[in-house]
Amino acid sequence: MKLALVQIKHRQTKRENLDNILSAIEKYGRECGLMLFPETCMGLKPAGGSLRELAEDIGSGEFVSAVRKACAAVSVHVCINVWEESGTDRVFNTALVIAPDGTTKAVYRKLHLFDALSVRESDDMKAGNELPPVFDVDGVKCSLAVCYDLRFPEVFRSAVFRGAELFLIPAAWYSGAHKTEHLRTLLAARALENTAYAACADICQGSFAGHSAVCSPFGLIEAEAGEDETVIFAEIDTAKVKETRKILPCLDNLSDIF
Repeated sequence: MKLALVQIKHRQTKRENLDNILSAIEKYGRECGLMLFPETCMGLKPAGGSLRELAEDIGSGEFVSAVRKACAAVSVHVCINVWEESGTDRVFNTALVIAPDGTTKAVYRKLHLFDALSVRESDDMKAGNELPPVFDVDGVKCSLAVCYDLRFPEVFRSAVFRGAELFLIPAAWYSGAHKTEHLRTLLAARALENTAYAACADICQGSFAGHSAVCSPFGLIEAEAGEDETVIFAEIDTAKVKETRKILPCLDNLSDIF
């Protein structure tokens, strides 16, 4: 299965962000089976405003409905990250996978909110309360995580025990001292310790690091972006997952004490 990681920067408005996403789907959607977009791709909190101004219902909202239509037009799976209405003053940070017919294939609400390094996501976001699903995309068993979840290996181990072969990780990874090294290290670790592919699409420019990447089941970077807007591709081969798990059977060797 061919995977596309779409590394983009924020535009000024929700509408401009949507138009940029729709353009990418139209341009690259016929070249791959699955497109992965970054976290916060709807946009950042308006100055002096609230994320609720951007949030919408993931079943009927204008932003999501437009992405559904674009997926159907080119027949591609898309993983998009949205601000979802929660019925409270805060919003869910939600990864949504849309099938080629425009229907919902998977939904995951970010479990771990980034209350660290002078950021407090919990002021504006409500944490989810369910583990990420495992679902099929063109014969590949996929699961989801969002950005800060990368620092919590339990999320990924729970998914791999349910059959995951590829982790899809939308991110808005802040730049700063050692942050790119953290991203590479954590992505490689989550891949290697679970002998699964790990793919992260990151926002770039402004306060964000870029460097979207795909790691192999052996923990090696197979494709990586720089700091600018781009699209990178990787082949996801389930035979490579099986072969890696045969020669490096970490999952089979896990102690019974756990």
